[in-house]
Amino acid sequence: MHLAFSTQLARLFTFSALGLGLLLGSGCSKTSAEEKDVLTSNDFDHLDGWVGDVPSLTREKAHSGAYSIVVQPGIEYGLGYSNPLGRLSTMRPDKIRISAWVMRTGDQNAAKLVAEIKDPATGAKALWEAIDLGKEVPKLNEWKHIEHVITVPPTVSATSRIMVYMWGAGAGQPTYLDDLTLSQVAK
Repeated sequence: MHLAFSTQLARLFTFSALGLGLLLGSGCSKTSAEEKDVLTSNDFDHLDGWVGDVPSLTREKAHSGAYSIVVQPGIEYGLGYSNPLGRLSTMRPDKIRISAWVMRTGDQNAAKLVAEIKDPATGAKALWEAIDLGKEVPKLNEWKHIEHVITVPPTVSATSRIMVYMWGAGAGQPTYLDDLTLSQVAK
């Protein structure tokens, strides 16, 4: 991985963690039974002005509100979520459900939604899964709700970093992501 690319990706994750922290700290209360297992969520509308100039934050299309995240030629990685697992929950989750709304606009190569967990000391990947958005969202130009459950490896700790982000993977047309939620899967 090139140093400039690594620096840019790290900056995007730092900005997204800041933005999600600001959003989550703004007094959102959990009221329904479904919300009790939500670890974090973001509609990307509250990041504008807080995360600097991030090309993947766009007003072009949105499932809810005014903003979403886009990957397209020239924007290979979208703004993502990055945080130590210990900040998501006081108890170690065994499984995490990733849900989001996605819109594809072209039939060429499809973008991926990536979930990874890394050891912060070594950078070693304990988990890396890429959800093929071409398979999950076959219809073009319509928002579709997707869900994917990851199993948290038993080797990770509270300091292990979870990252969820969209990767262009050579997609020739824009792909949009909105209303991202990470939830603990009930045992």
